[in-house]
Amino acid sequence: MAGTKEIKGYDEMVINICPDDTEGNIVEIGDLFIQLPKTPNKEDILYHNKPKKEQRWVRQEMPTELSRIRSMDEWYDMPKEFKSKYEPYIKQEFERRNKGMWFYNNGEAIYITGAHYMMLQWSKIDASFYGYYLRFQRDINYHMQACFVDPRCAGQLYTKCRRSGYTNVAASKVDDVGTSTYDVTVGIMSKTGKDAQENIFMKKVVGMYRHYPFFFKPIQDGTTNPRQELAFREPSKRITKNNKTAIKGQALNTVVNWRNTTSNAYDGEKLKLLFIDEGGKFEKPEDILEVWRIHRTCLMVGRKFVGKAIIGSTVNPLDKGGRNYRDLWDMSNPNDRNANGRTKSMLYRIFIPAYEALEGFFDRYGNPVIENPDEPVMGIDDEDITIGAKTYLKNERKGLSGDSNELNETIRQFPFTADEAFRDSTKSSLFNIAKIYEQIEYNQDLYPNPVVKGNFIWAGGKQDSAVMFKPDVNGRFRVTWMPPDNLRNKVETERGKKSPGNDWLGVGGVDSYDLDATVDGRGSKGAFHLYNKFNMQYPSNMFVLEYASRPPLARIFYEDVLMAAVFYGYKILIENNKYGIARYFETRGYDEYLMDRPEHLKSTARVAVKTKGIPSNSQDVIQAHAQAIESYIHDYVGMDSNGNYQPMYLNRTLEDWINFRIDNRTQYDLTISSGLALLAAQRVKKKKVRTDNSNKTFFRKGKSIQR
Repeated sequence: MAGTKEIKGYDEMVINICPDDTEGNIVEIGDLFIQLPKTPNKEDILYHNKPKKEQRWVRQEMPTELSRIRSMDEWYDMPKEFKSKYEPYIKQEFERRNKGMWFYNNGEAIYITGAHYMMLQWSKIDASFYGYYLRFQRDINYHMQACFVDPRCAGQLYTKCRRSGYTNVAASKVDDVGTSTYDVTVGIMSKTGKDAQENIFMKKVVGMYRHYPFFFKPIQDGTTNPRQELAFREPSKRITKNNKTAIKGQALNTVVNWRNTTSNAYDGEKLKLLFIDEGGKFEKPEDILEVWRIHRTCLMVGRKFVGKAIIGSTVNPLDKGGRNYRDLWDMSNPNDRNANGRTKSMLYRIFIPAYEALEGFFDRYGNPVIENPDEPVMGIDDEDITIGAKTYLKNERKGLSGDSNELNETIRQFPFTADEAFRDSTKSSLFNIAKIYEQIEYNQDLYPNPVVKGNFIWAGGKQDSAVMFKPDVNGRFRVTWMPPDNLRNKVETERGKKSPGNDWLGVGGVDSYDLDATVDGRGSKGAFHLYNKFNMQYPSNMFVLEYASRPPLARIFYEDVLMAAVFYGYKILIENNKYGIARYFETRGYDEYLMDRPEHLKSTARVAVKTKGIPSNSQDVIQAHAQAIESYIHDYVGMDSNGNYQPMYLNRTLEDWINFRIDNRTQYDLTISSGLALLAAQRVKKKKVRTDNSNKTFFRKGKSIQR
C-alpha cells in the first residue's frame, strides 16, 4: 500500500504514492520526497506506438455508441452483447481513475495520478473539456496525493500565482472523491459564501459532474442543477404495488455541499474532503487560522486522519487576511516537525513560481518555457513562443518601475518566490515598502553574494586574545564588510579599562534576552547589528553585520556579541531593561564597550547616575527609534536619484522592516537591533578639549620673607 517508508540515502521519510506499492523514481516536490510507481513495460504506456514528436497528451473520445447512454438504468437495459463489447473500456477507465496511468510525452514516460487523469479526461470546464496536460499541475497532483497517503498529514496548502488553474484542480478532486466514496461529506468554503456557492460549487463542481460519463455518475437525489448540494443518495419516492424500486444499483449516501465563510461552518461534522479556496483572502471577522484550527478536527478521529484538506490561494495584503495565511504557511513547513512527525498546522505546503505556471508559456508538451528559447517554440495553443516566461514577467515589472504600488501588486500576484507572494501593500507599512522591496529584488540578483556567513572565535580558543572570523555556511553571523587588518581587535585603555578603538568608525545595537532557550525553542531571538557611520575612508552609512539567533544558553549569545564588538572595535547600544548582557560585559571586563545613554535620547528629568543603554518602553525612544529607520530607508535603501543601488545587503533585516508594527515591537528583533544601531550612530562623541596652561601659575604667590 502507498504511504511512508524509510529508504537508504534519504534522511526524511519517503512517501510512496503508488496504489500497488511498486517502487519507481523518487522526486522532490515542496520539500517532500515522493516515490512514483515503477515505470511499466513500453507496450503498456499510452502512445508507445507513435513517433516521438507526436507523443503528447490528447483527450480520448468515448466510443460513440457508449456516449449515447445517459444513465446506469439505460446501461442495465442494454443487450448483453452491447455490454460485453464496452465493459473492457469501462473497466479501463475505472482502473485509470483508481491507479493513475502512464503516457509518453515527447519520448518521456510520464505518470499522472488518478485524480489528474479524471481532470484531463473527464472534467469539462465551461464549454470544453480541460484537455491540456501541464507539468506544474502534474507536480501539484503528485504533492496532493502524497499529502493524502501520508498518515502524518492533514492535507495540502498551495500558495499560488493568479490564473494557475488550482480551483479547477481542486474542484475536479471534489467531484472525484464525492462520486466514488460511500457515506461521507465533502465540504467547500471560500473567501465568501457567494464565492463558494457560485464560483466553485455551481460553476465548477456541478458543471464538471454533469459531463461525467454515465458509469461515473452515482445515484443522485435532487435536481440536475443544484444550488446547495450534490446528494448521492436514494431519491425519495412513493412505493406502490407496481413500483418497488426506481433505480437499479446502490446509493453512495454521500453529499457534496458548500457553507458560508464562518469559523464553525462544518464544526462537529466528519468530512472526507474539505476544499478551502482563497484562504489568503479571509478578511475580518474571519480568520483562516481559526477556521483551520476548528475544521481540522472534522478530518480526525482521535490521532487518525479520516479526511484531508486542500487549501490554495493567492495572498491578500497582510492586513486583509494575508498575515494569518502567512502564519499558516510558516506552520506548514515539512522541515519543521514535532516528535510525532507532524507540522504545526498538520498541513504540507507547496509553492510553484509564476514563471512555471504562466498561461501562454507552455510548449505543445505542457512543459513551461521559462528562459528565452534559441528559436521560436510551438506553444500548446499552436502559437509561437519567442521569449521565456521569466523574461516576460521581468519586462512587466520593469514597465512598472515608476509606479511602486502597481509594481508591488504585480509581484505579489505573479511571484517568483514564496516571499514575494507574501509582499505587503505599500500603503500598509510604517516604512517605505516600495524602496525596501526594490532593494531586496536588487540583492537577490547579486553575484557573487556580498553577504558572508560565519562565526567569531578567540584565536587558539583562548579567551581575551585576538578575535578571528571563521566562515561557515551555517554560521550565526552575516557579514557584509570587515575592517582592514590594522583596525581589527583595536583596543584602547581608559582608566585601566578596555575600550573599543574604532568608536569613531562604527557602532552597534543589540536586542538581547535574559533567559536561556526553552526546550521547544520558544522565545524571541537575540538580534545584533553593527553599523558604519559616515566617514571618508571606509564604506559609510552601511550595516556591516547582522545576527539573529537564539543559542541554547544566553551567555553564548552574549559572548558572540562581545567577540564581534572586540573584532570591529565598536561600542554597542543595548536596552537597559535587559540586565543579563550588561552584567556579562561588566564581569568580563568589557563594560566600556557598552554605550551610555546618548545625550539626545535622555529625558528632561535629571538623572543622578549614568546608565548603560536606553529604556525600551520610553515613548520618546520608541518614536526616535522608528524615525531613525524611516530616515535611513529614505536615504540609503533602494535606488538613489542617480540610478544607483545602496549597499544594504541584509535581506532578513529588510523583510523585518516590512512587517514591523510599532504597537507590537517585541516580535521584530532585527528591527529593534538595527534601530538601536542607528540611534547610536546619531551620538556625537565629545572631543576632549586640551587647555593651554603654559601661562598659568599653579602655586599661590606669597609675600617674601625678610630675614
